[in-house]
Amino acid sequence: MKKMNADRMMTAIFCDDIRHEMGNKLSFMGCYQGELIVPAMPFVLPKLCIYASTLTLPKKPFKTLTFRVVQDDDTELAKLDISADVLEQSAHTQNATATRKIVSTAIAFSPFSIEKPTSIRLLATTEEGEIVGPRLLIKIAAAQESPSALPVDALTVDAPAPKKRRSPIQKKVASSGKPQRRS
Repeated sequence: MKKMNADRMMTAIFCDDIRHEMGNKLSFMGCYQGELIVPAMPFVLPKLCIYASTLTLPKKPFKTLTFRVVQDDDTELAKLDISADVLEQSAHTQNATATRKIVSTAIAFSPFSIEKPTSIRLLATTEEGEIVGPRLLIKIAAAQESPSALPVDALTVDAPAPKKRRSPIQKKVASSGKPQRRS
């Protein structure tokens, strides 16, 4: 029977770029919300980044941790073993208010080729088994009719000519028959 990671979880941000800012900050550019939509396939993105985080209880630090990125649940695109030194450092980081220990990493594909509609999933393997992480669906944009794609006849519209508008002074003259002065 496979061990379960019931107290552990994984998060991910799929985006176009991850930038390291001053002050030990990260900025995520062009974040995807579950779907990446391209105009046509095949398509090449200059870069696709994944910021992956695994979380565990402080009393259950990771002993082994491997991140994997898989396409369509069967093709491994990337595999990253987290070193024992990093896991040891994470286990001994003290924070009395922390409810979880976090191990994070950034994974970048540059360029990233898309040949067909697909999905990319993040997985983590630990000493207790596999953690299934978030997934990004990659789709082709729905075909939309644009005016430039329509035949010329479809662009011709028989609309009535616009009515001439009269100024407020012309309206007063027309209603009373003589001009009125404003005070």
